[in-house]
Amino acid sequence: MSSIINNVVIHFIVFQLMDKAPIFLGLVSLIGLLLQKKKSTEVVDGVVKTMIGMVLLSSGAGILTSSIGPLINTLSSTLGIKGVMPANEAAFGVAMGTKLADAITITFILGFLIHVLLVRIIPFKNNKNVYLTAHMMFFLATFLNLALPNVIKISGNSVIIFASILAALYWTFSPSLPRIVGRPFLNDVITVGHCNQSGAFMAHFIGKWFGDKTQDAEDLKLPGFLSIFRDNTIVTTVIMLLIFLGIGIAIGPKNMATLSGPKTNWVVWTIIQSLTFAAGMIILLSGVRMLISAIVPAFKGISDKVIPNAIPAVDCAVFFPYSPIASIIGFLGSVIAAILVLGLLIAIKSSIIIFPSPIIMVFDGGLVGVFGNKAGGWKGALLAGFVNSFIAHLGLVVLYPLMGPVYGSGLMFSNIDWTIIWLPVLYIIKFVGSIFGFAL
Repeated sequence: MSSIINNVVIHFIVFQLMDKAPIFLGLVSLIGLLLQKKKSTEVVDGVVKTMIGMVLLSSGAGILTSSIGPLINTLSSTLGIKGVMPANEAAFGVAMGTKLADAITITFILGFLIHVLLVRIIPFKNNKNVYLTAHMMFFLATFLNLALPNVIKISGNSVIIFASILAALYWTFSPSLPRIVGRPFLNDVITVGHCNQSGAFMAHFIGKWFGDKTQDAEDLKLPGFLSIFRDNTIVTTVIMLLIFLGIGIAIGPKNMATLSGPKTNWVVWTIIQSLTFAAGMIILLSGVRMLISAIVPAFKGISDKVIPNAIPAVDCAVFFPYSPIASIIGFLGSVIAAILVLGLLIAIKSSIIIFPSPIIMVFDGGLVGVFGNKAGGWKGALLAGFVNSFIAHLGLVVLYPLMGPVYGSGLMFSNIDWTIIWLPVLYIIKFVGSIFGFAL
């Protein structure tokens, strides 16, 4: 009798609590806050906001996939190509809706603990960085859980352990790249932790080698209308409207009519779908912000006690005020490259078409613009934005097929580090795996 009760209890915990992402993350937040002896009101606030944030995230992801899914599927069936929109939050939301949700969360937790331990024991000052952009950490945990089983024969707990170690190494060592080159203007107070550390590092040398430091972007006067592109909502809406209309034209009015129905003009339907996508992104981002604002304190408090001399690796938007004009110039360079990659993929009739990513253009572009400008003026900012965006978009053509259940959704992760760092790492793992009999 007792064994039956135990089985029922275990089954309930595993498949009713741990198997439901909002509940599981709420429990994680609860444990972290209790360990820090927070007040009961703070514990309740943190747990509830963690769970609501996850529900918002899932709801936003559902809106994204439902708005872009029919277009992507029709594009694929009509023209035989796979259209892909790189957007971290959207790809993450899709993955968290699969059976991988718990593995992703455990990878995040285990990886963070290993990361904190590494920062604690490594003696080098440049590696004393605590990765605190939890949403980007979740994205990496997701990316690795999706990609690793597609490059070597590995599954279950082995994926979680391997992914946790890889993530911890990345979170520990990659922030040292922008820390080293950014020391003159960041004063060793903060560093980058946004999956574009390699981009910031590369931007410094692009500016240094091809720019002119004396021609500071902040001395330029740009048209006032460009300031609206600092708002990610505006950028996402405008870009998605153009992309959705472009897909509609490529598919043709006849095929679009099957989606819009007999009572709605296909152009009007397309506009509504693009606005729906943007709304889904806003809901998703609000969920991410709520989730992260609630769960980060549980981890930050622990890390502060364990590694008091470390500096935080933070969101790339924190760095935009260091050169506001340069961040816009970096964005412009990124836009040019994104359009060029799109045209190139269409011209060579690639089966995978990467659409211009608001994340790459706004966030990566803005960050590398700042670092490029500090080393090479406005020319460095513009060229850094262009090179970063070109590499980031093009590399996703190779990475997208490795994304398991996310492959085919029309959504993909975005940021330069996926291409510069993780693409080579995955193929090195694949090569080493083939030597030891783990090749697929």
